[in-house]
Amino acid sequence: MGYDLQWFFFSALSVPAELLFHTHYTLCFWLTVVVAFLFVSPLAAVLVISGSVFARLASYGRSPSQLPRYVGEVDVTLGRTYRASTLTSEMPSNNNVTIASFKDKLVIAYRKADSHFASPLARLNVATASPQNLENWEVTWEHHTGEDDLREMILFEFQGKMFLFFARLEPFKRGFTPRCMQWTCSEDLHVWQKPMDFGRQSEIVWDVKVDEPEVGNTLVYKVSYIGNHYGAGAECSVLFEQSSDGVVWNPVGKKSEVYVGGISEVSFAFTPAGDLVAVGRNEDGDRTGFGTQVFRASKGDLGTWTALGTSLPQRFDSPRLLCIEGDLLLFARFARESYAATPTWLPFEVQRVLNLLFYSLLPKGAAVYSLRPPDQEGSFCKQPLSLIRCFEGSHGDTGFFSVAKPEDSSDWFVANYSSSCHSHAPWIYGQVFATDVYVCRCHVLKRQ
Repeated sequence: MGYDLQWFFFSALSVPAELLFHTHYTLCFWLTVVVAFLFVSPLAAVLVISGSVFARLASYGRSPSQLPRYVGEVDVTLGRTYRASTLTSEMPSNNNVTIASFKDKLVIAYRKADSHFASPLARLNVATASPQNLENWEVTWEHHTGEDDLREMILFEFQGKMFLFFARLEPFKRGFTPRCMQWTCSEDLHVWQKPMDFGRQSEIVWDVKVDEPEVGNTLVYKVSYIGNHYGAGAECSVLFEQSSDGVVWNPVGKKSEVYVGGISEVSFAFTPAGDLVAVGRNEDGDRTGFGTQVFRASKGDLGTWTALGTSLPQRFDSPRLLCIEGDLLLFARFARESYAATPTWLPFEVQRVLNLLFYSLLPKGAAVYSLRPPDQEGSFCKQPLSLIRCFEGSHGDTGFFSVAKPEDSSDWFVANYSSSCHSHAPWIYGQVFATDVYVCRCHVLKRQ
């Protein structure tokens, strides 16, 4: 099919999104009733009102989740949420957040713009707060170019510095076209180096982990993807690389590329044994289907990833995988319906389009999942992911999870963003209106 899926998809969403944003829904409803009464009949007006009542009642129901509930010894508790983004009416879209711990502070970086869609007005905000006081966040640095959309931020501490990665994209709202990644760093969170380009053209870094594979040898690992994500015949390459300084990157294995296909966002973690497990969003689809892929790699060959034979039909957006006290926990979006919803007998490109459109019209939430690691033979069970719990108050457009733990603290801190809407509002509705960044405390409990 010779179309540009990216243009088609974003056009299909942006046009109704603009209408949603500039529409007074209550006024439009009663105008419809009045028009039906005046130009059709009183009965037509009654039917319009009756239909709205039935539609509202239908929205109260909740379909069962397609994921099994977690059964085990682990529980996750989440404290109350604190808004960490600034309130500005002209820049209501606060999203793409990352959180880290640096010295005695919690640090977040997030995107602030006039719209969720790509915009030249987008800016990057860095803010700090004390772990003991999440009410007050101080913006310590702002960055914008006026020519780029800025998003996909990642913070991490390495060698006494706070590093910040972020992506520059073309500022056209009917597309997602990365230009390049940039990095900067700071020693005091107030003064940051001039951002510098790095990586390949169109590369998006999705996850970074600092690990010590050998005593005295601390390395930074990153997973990124390149390719024509959302394009016609979309194909992405997932790259896995390491660095000893956070600036120069080399393949972990013989080559950087560990996967080629429809997967983009990938998060990874190391098990207590040193093996690697990763979760990837298979949005564009590949020979294993649509939804989510789970990978594994042995400690002795971290550059060779093995995937499931069939993708999980669920889609876990904004995945953030961590190994906490020996347990693999995934923070990601929550959807009750499977992403792979269209019949497999349809042409592959048609499946891609319909899956994307259907998924955009469904409500989303946020949740914590358990990932069961592979067995001694390296095989995953049939359904390795199970639901531990959902976040409260995270609806509409929500995601981009990030987790941090200060030294000498039993608390973990989780950052994400969310719309202010009802739980049954579709994802596209949340993207049109304001979103804010929130931070909460997190405890992982293990039953003895």
